[in-house]
Amino acid sequence: MGISKSFFVASLSLLLAVLASTGEGSHQPVVMPVAMELSAKYYRKTCPNVQNAVRTVMEHRLDMAPAVLRLFFHDCFVNGCDASVLLNRTDTMESEKDAEPANTSLAGFDVIDEIKSVLEHDCPATVSCADILALASRDAVALLGGPRWSVPLGRMDSRQASKAAAEDANNLPNPNSDLGELLRVFETHGLDARDFTALSGAHTVGKAHSCDNYRDRVYGDHNIDPSFAALRRRSCEQGRGEAPFDEQTPMRFDNKYYQDLLHRRGLLTSDQELYTHGGEVTSELVELYAKSRKAFFADFARAMVKMGEIRPPEWIPVEVRLNCGMVNN
Repeated sequence: MGISKSFFVASLSLLLAVLASTGEGSHQPVVMPVAMELSAKYYRKTCPNVQNAVRTVMEHRLDMAPAVLRLFFHDCFVNGCDASVLLNRTDTMESEKDAEPANTSLAGFDVIDEIKSVLEHDCPATVSCADILALASRDAVALLGGPRWSVPLGRMDSRQASKAAAEDANNLPNPNSDLGELLRVFETHGLDARDFTALSGAHTVGKAHSCDNYRDRVYGDHNIDPSFAALRRRSCEQGRGEAPFDEQTPMRFDNKYYQDLLHRRGLLTSDQELYTHGGEVTSELVELYAKSRKAFFADFARAMVKMGEIRPPEWIPVEVRLNCGMVNN
């Protein structure tokens, strides 16, 4: 059977689009479909220094590592891992940065911009902001003492953001949600109970930026260590209410978070739910991770790769942005 001229033209057009987006052809960014396979070797020829460039910036911005890790979660849970969380508001588009309640606490955008600036100098119009975020979050974990894993690459950047999707409780977990609600949110994104329990361990670093995130827990939850509740109530009463998720080692990626849960010292309701109402699934995993850092690290790395493969819907136009905060002209 012969190949039609129209089929040949369509295939050639797609090939040229792929070459342009990966740096093998023109450096002009293009809008293209999302259905490309991810690979750790994606930039081997087009930007071989990408991993070193990301890590070097992260080493100098280690204070922002927890914030960068959180950005990746927010990005992937709202229409897939497409760097939509990085887009600024325009006259015609609302920004996910302004979505409540995350608008008061999301940070680290300048770190991603700094990495992007370096890579635009080294490999113009080649490395997507979505891949930068995936690599930076991996390095954030590793540099804080956590596991390091191979990051599949080849994501594209969305040309649109959705504030409404970022505020949808079906997309992003609520700090006051019960276990059933939390598991449903993760299942919506193709993540199971083991993924959920391991990824929750990201709260071994970082902090809540407002008492509003944990007020219900420390003022009304009886399943809490009394001394811990009193400590966190003082945080609410003496200022903005910033408080570490893991009071033992807030800037060290370890398994202390799970040990806190065993002693009813989880900061958020959604944290403590893992152990209090986890039944035979998440409760047993909390106990395992509290005892074995190795088991936690292995499951966390696997779950991060799995989460990083959440794709944006096919109807969303994508490209490789030249500036992570705005779409290309």
